Amino acid sequence: MKQYAVLCLIVAIIMLVTPTVTLITGKIHETGRENTTEEASAVYNEEPISEENSHDADTISVFMTQDNETEKLSLREYIIGVVAAEMPASYEEEALKAQALVAVTYTRYIRTNGKGSNNADITDDSSTHQGYMTDEQMQEKWGDAYESYRKRIENAVDEVLDKTITYEGKPIMAAYHAISSGKTESAKTIWGKDIPYLQSTDSKWDKNSARYTSTVTLTAEELREIYGKKKTDAEDDELIEILSVSDSGTVLEASFCGEKMTGNSLRELLSLRSPVFSAEYSDGEYVFTVSGYGHGVGMSQNGANAMAKNGKTYDEIIKHYYNGTEIENL
Repeated sequence: MKQYAVLCLIVAIIMLVTPTVTLITGKIHETGRENTTEEASAVYNEEPISEENSHDADTISVFMTQDNETEKLSLREYIIGVVAAEMPASYEEEALKAQALVAVTYTRYIRTNGKGSNNADITDDSSTHQGYMTDEQMQEKWGDAYESYRKRIENAVDEVLDKTITYEGKPIMAAYHAISSGKTESAKTIWGKDIPYLQSTDSKWDKNSARYTSTVTLTAEELREIYGKKKTDAEDDELIEILSVSDSGTVLEASFCGEKMTGNSLRELLSLRSPVFSAEYSDGEYVFTVSGYGHGVGMSQNGANAMAKNGKTYDEIIKHYYNGTEIENL
């Protein structure tokens, strides 16, 4: 009789516990599945990552453009792959930390604001979001230096993975580029939207980079082919005109075959490294002299490395390039 009573008690306990377990499991399943970007954003906002499980337990869905499929990765592994793809592993440790913090902040911004694509939180397309390198690609790229380079990046990521750059308490859109013109550009100049923490900032170190200047030569005939919309009456020496530039040197407005457009639009059409450029015509050819590499907004990676060489820490680098921001622990 006692055995029967004990058995009944056990069954009752199981019946009470089972619904609770089911609810918890259902919640884990819900937050872990491949959601649309809006749902993923809602999950992220509703249930912030706790400090104790913010490393490997936290996952992110990444659309791999080459394979045309979505993969789930730990946030740590993803950020390691981003840093490996976006910044030379030989850069100074504090510059790598700054890049890692910028990358994880940008990731949280994209996920928080539901700006993913292909039903993933983020893509590995650097023209859309951020680049990403798999471990196999790292081994192929770095060869014998793989272990030391990988370790350097891991150390940098582990230092900042639980931190976020914020403005008024929210993750910032942490834009970055390779090399500025000597001054970074404001978001309003490049994208037409004023963002308080993305203003023009001194980055004089960039002028010392071996990759600071590049040139592109295009014939008048090649320019007419690129324009391609309709026949233009402009003479060869009138195909390109720079109409206005910003204080940072960015071409604000230009004329291409008689059509006015932004300097950034012309830069993309002509595949120039940055929107800071001049154009000289001679003997049927235009020579474009380009300063810097990238859109010029946010952190200059070359500038970050130079600051690190001068003894600046990653948080000092971040505060320099993102005005009025804070670095917060999750």
